[in-house]
Order: sequence, then C-alpha cells, then structure tokens
Amino acid sequence: MNKPPLTLHLVVPGLLGPMPALNQTVGDLRLPNLERLLARSRQTAVSETDLESVLFGFFGIKRERASNLPTAAYRRIGDGGVIDDRYWLQVSPVYLRPDQDRLLVFDVEDLHLTATEAKGLAEQLNAHFIEEGWQVEALDPHRWYLPLETDPELKTYELTDVFGRNMDLFLPEGPDSTRWHGILNEIQMLFYTSTINDHRESEGKGAVSGLWLSGGGRVAENIATSLTVLYGNNSLLKGLAKSAGLVVDNRPFDTALLDGLSGEVLVHIDQLQRAVLCADPISWREEITVIDDWMTSLLESIKNGAITQLNLHTCNGQLYSIDKSALRRFWKRNRSITEQLDSNT
Repeated sequence: MNKPPLTLHLVVPGLLGPMPALNQTVGDLRLPNLERLLARSRQTAVSETDLESVLFGFFGIKRERASNLPTAAYRRIGDGGVIDDRYWLQVSPVYLRPDQDRLLVFDVEDLHLTATEAKGLAEQLNAHFIEEGWQVEALDPHRWYLPLETDPELKTYELTDVFGRNMDLFLPEGPDSTRWHGILNEIQMLFYTSTINDHRESEGKGAVSGLWLSGGGRVAENIATSLTVLYGNNSLLKGLAKSAGLVVDNRPFDTALLDGLSGEVLVHIDQLQRAVLCADPISWREEITVIDDWMTSLLESIKNGAITQLNLHTCNGQLYSIDKSALRRFWKRNRSITEQLDSNT
C-alpha cells in the first residue's frame, strides 16, 4: 500500500538575509545541504514578500491594494485574546534612538520589559485617552492591542519593516494619518514623563519611547486552509490556526516529528529573522548552520519518498519547490549561500 503524500511547507524568513558584510565578518560559509536544495529546486516568483503575507496566504487571505493585512486581530488571538469581530490595531512599544536629525525605531525585546511594566504603561494610556474610550490590551509585553469603534483609513507598516530605520519614512499613511501622527507624538510625551520609565532608567534599563501602529483590521468571516499540521511559536500563526480550528505545535522542530504524517504540514522556522533585523552575522551563521545540519535528514526523506514535496518559503518573493525527481538533477551546480543573499539596499 502506497504511503499517503506529504507536502512540507518550510517557512523561513531571513534564510536569504539580507546580511551586510557577511564574508568579511565570518569568512567563507558553505552549507552543502541548503545549497543543494536551492540549486536543484524549481524556483517560482510569488507575490508574498514577507512573513505576514506568506502566513495569510495559507489561509486564503490576500492583501488588498493600499491596505493592511489584519495582523493585529489575528496576533491578538494567538496571544490569548477572545475571537471577536471588532477592528483591532496593534500598538507595539518601541525604543526610539536619535541619529543626527532622525529617529531610528527598535522593538523592546532586548530591553527586558516586564509584563507588569507593560500593563502599567497600558493603563496610563487608557487613563490619558479616556475620552477616546481606549482599552489597550497588553497581552504580551511586546505586543499590545487597541480596539476601535470605527475603522480608520490608515495604511501602516509592520514593525519588522521599520526596525533600525528612519521612523519618518514609515509613518502611517492615508486620510486619517495626520490625526494618528499627532496621537503618536502625544504618546511619546506621555511615556517621557512616566514614572515607570523613570524607574527603569534608574536601574540602567532603556525607556519605552512610544508606540508603533500596525496591522489594523478585522478577522475574516470565513477562514479555511488545506494545512493539516502546523509547527511554530509565532503569535500570528497561532491566531490564524485557532480561527481555522487548528492548533500549532510549539515544540522545536525536528524531522522525526514528520514520521507518520501526511497531507500538508507547515513548519515556521524563526531563528534567522531576528539576526537579520539586528544585522548580526555571527548569530545568523550559527543558526543557519544548525538548519543546514538537520536538512541532511530532510533531503534523505525526500530521496526515499517519505516527503513527497518540499516547498521552501523564503518570504522574499521566491518559492523553492523540490521533490524526488528534482533532487536527481545532479547537473545543477551548487552556489555558495553568500552569492544568493538578498540585496542589502
């Protein structure tokens, strides 16, 4: 009896960088398994150019022109929020660093912001904007959520888009943008005078400078997917899965977890994206070497038919697909990973 087919979707943002000055920092880097996979796979240009659009694509939700994907509504569900039909805006605490005549934006994951501090700052926000009826939910120290009575006409950028870059180039756009620019400035002043930040700075910790707006929208009326099993530890993936009646397994991925599985399996590998955001070639090299090591068994599973097809989603507009027949294309020359990295511009 033939084994039921298994399609494995590997979602790996940051796999192809960008990573400035990699060669000069860590020397020659060869990844034989990954280079073999990339060389022999069938490469297709796709419309999904970031992690968010890739994940939403699995659930049949596409980005409309000049609008947001509703990442806030689904991340909130993944962080434990109850599913509802309200409009949700993600309001992420950020650290703003002056750089000549501009402000650079960073998340607060390296600032060790506690849940108690996050909830305290959120309570100050709600009290300050009481006439607006704000009820910010700090479900995670790094991800807060704001429900709004009416849908603002705003186009926003994800925090990963602006990380380490000039804030002014990524501010919200659209008919309601001017009002929200004013609100962001008001929040910066509120946090500047916060006793919570005073206490943090007295302990030598960085202050929370303000908030970043992103992902406004509502959950879809109907959501469905062909995925059967999901692995990862991403709040957006968890929220999408829960909305479709699925559960995400958050165990560290190992190819042994695929034994006995069939259908369409999604595995989100998140170890590389942080290193790319922080332009940290040392961490990136360490993590991608680990990935290359366990790809030995992955390629063997393709070779022996345990995996019918592997789809590698690099979240940069490219999809790499490989099966047993493609794996036999020995005439395809391997290229160093450093020759295939995304542009650093």
